[in-house]
Amino acid sequence: MMDPMGSWRSRPWLLWALLAVPAAATLAGVGTYAGALGPQDPPRPGRADLVGRYEDGRGGAVTLHADGTAVLEGIAKFGDEGDEGGYDPEKRCDDKEATWSFLESRPRWSHRVAFGADCGAWMPWDVEGTAAVPEIVYWTDIPGHPDSRRVLTRR
Repeated sequence: MMDPMGSWRSRPWLLWALLAVPAAATLAGVGTYAGALGPQDPPRPGRADLVGRYEDGRGGAVTLHADGTAVLEGIAKFGDEGDEGGYDPEKRCDDKEATWSFLESRPRWSHRVAFGADCGAWMPWDVEGTAAVPEIVYWTDIPGHPDSRRVLTRR
């Protein structure tokens, strides 16, 4: 008696199609993550591109030196113990010597700068822009809230 739906043996192309689709999707995902397929990432600033003075237009500035030292001026800092937490605009990191390091990621869409400073708790700051016009972004309160985003541009 013949199977009314037919047999996969009578349609070998169906079996190959069912195997080829997930295999192609897997290869495309791996190729895209590795950077071999898809649009190329825009050129992102590297460590050497970040050296210089950055200002946020609100009185805050960061100067990054090639030797890994930095000077923080007028940057809002994290609340002290006992505070409700978050950044307090009245508390600033003024004229503080610090160290900085470049945190490179693969794929290249989330480079970061980490600071070692004694004036508060710091999360790594995002690096945006291009090698010619780098920007450093930090948040002064709730990440994603438009009023708390601070963009430091190189001057």
